[in-house]
Amino acid sequence: MKFHIVFALFFVTIFSSCSERAPKPKPFLSEKKMVKLLTEVHLLEASLQQLQQSRHYKIDSVHLYTNAAYAELFKKYKLNQESFEANLYYRTYNSRDLEKIFTQVNDILKEIDDENMQKTTELSKEMLEIDR
Repeated sequence: MKFHIVFALFFVTIFSSCSERAPKPKPFLSEKKMVKLLTEVHLLEASLQQLQQSRHYKIDSVHLYTNAAYAELFKKYKLNQESFEANLYYRTYNSRDLEKIFTQVNDILKEIDDENMQKTTELSKEMLEIDR
C-alpha cells in the first residue's frame, strides 16, 4: 500500500503540469477533510515504518496490517484508494491549495511531535526523580 501512495504522489506530480483540468472527484474532500486524512496517512506510514523495523513481526504480517489499516482509514473517510488518488490529482491543478494543505499537515505533525517530545522529557524527569 505504501508503494501505491508513493506512486500516486509521483503520478500526481508528473501529470500536474498537464493543461487540461481534472474533473472534480466524487466524493470530493473538503480542504479540512483532506488535511485530516493526509495527517492520518503520514501517522499511519510512520507507525508502519516502525513495525517494519521491528523484528517482532514478519513481513507478511506487516503487509496484512498495512492493507487493513489503509482500508479502515479510507472507510472512515468514505473513500477507496482510487478516490483518494483522484482527490490528490484534482488538487495538484491548484498548487497553492495543495501547498496550503501540506503546510497545515506539516504544522499538525510538528505539534504532535512537540507534544510527544514534551511527554518524553517529563517522563524522563519523573524516572530520574524515582532513581534518587
